[in-house]
Amino acid sequence: MADGEGAVTGVTAAPTERVLPETRLDGTRSSRRWAELPGNFDRLNCRAIFPSGNEWGIPDLPGTKWTPARLVSYTSRAEIAKAGPDDAVHFFLDDYRFETVWTKPERGLSRIQSVGSALTPDFSLWRDMPLAMQLWQVYRSRWCGAWLSLHGVRVIPTVSWSTPESYPFAFVGIEPDSVVAVSTVGVRDSEARGLFPAGYAEMVRRLAPSLVLVYGRPPTEQVSGLAEFRCYPTRWG
Repeated sequence: MADGEGAVTGVTAAPTERVLPETRLDGTRSSRRWAELPGNFDRLNCRAIFPSGNEWGIPDLPGTKWTPARLVSYTSRAEIAKAGPDDAVHFFLDDYRFETVWTKPERGLSRIQSVGSALTPDFSLWRDMPLAMQLWQVYRSRWCGAWLSLHGVRVIPTVSWSTPESYPFAFVGIEPDSVVAVSTVGVRDSEARGLFPAGYAEMVRRLAPSLVLVYGRPPTEQVSGLAEFRCYPTRWG
């Protein structure tokens, strides 16, 4: 989890029907775009706008009931090489280690497709981060999930939140009664230990997940009984 709210209010917009124009965004030498367009001309990935049922345009992800046997790190080529069909790629890492999943979404696609399943990227939401930035991080996470799903990857939504001000957008784009994933690795200082159970309880209230995949230690006692969960070991233990 990462740690942020600033009252975000408004009437939820009607679902927007959007159709992807194409499944490739790159401008490689084998692409006609190499000759037609400058490199990195679409840094915001505006050519791939996915269907959304919320006022911010955060992409909607399909729900899932599938549970991976093991989580393998996106940055570990050795783990991915040994991964089987029951495993899933995770992004519970420092953000800079998987930033290219957003900036160059096709570069790591084959690596993820070789496993076949993935959690959505866990872009950090820090409690002192401006709300506009937190909203953008949630958008990027859901966008990457929609992009992977479009390319045949089975996706499990990762959920992050900060302070209560992040709740209006932190849980959108995820179907109720789906398997979701969270991390307890960043829950260290006293304030984070207070924010985590509050956000976890809000997640359960809004999404009623069928199962919560927990990367790290089990949830705190205040929330451990709110939903069924399964813990996965971190690379530290």
